[in-house]
Amino acid sequence: MVIRKRRRGKYNAQPVVIDGIRFASKAEGAYYMLIRNKPQKVTIQESFEILSAFKINGKRYSARIYTPDYCFYDGDELTKVVDVKGGDATLTTDARLRMLLFMIRYKIPITIARYDYHTGLFTEEQL
Repeated sequence: MVIRKRRRGKYNAQPVVIDGIRFASKAEGAYYMLIRNKPQKVTIQESFEILSAFKINGKRYSARIYTPDYCFYDGDELTKVVDVKGGDATLTTDARLRMLLFMIRYKIPITIARYDYHTGLFTEEQL
């Protein structure tokens, strides 16, 4: 019998399950604990197209998608988008570019919620 070690993710994030919902990291789960009783509508891991599919010289390029951690709605209107980060290293240049493309297309600023594992507190800043 071969026992395989589970491969760790790029940033060593440990998945966590809260209320039957699987979160990619403890930081995302901690943010959910903060917002789960809010009266406004909140969606988790909702996908948005930031660049439509296109063709150049017969080669097809697929659409590009951005999936923020949390989206807040006031009625049917998207009012706030939050991306939870457990540390400085997780905000890569690729992630920053996807966020900028989202803001250009949807005209909604993205809030970065940074989690401090030592204090258990979040600091929020706009990208």
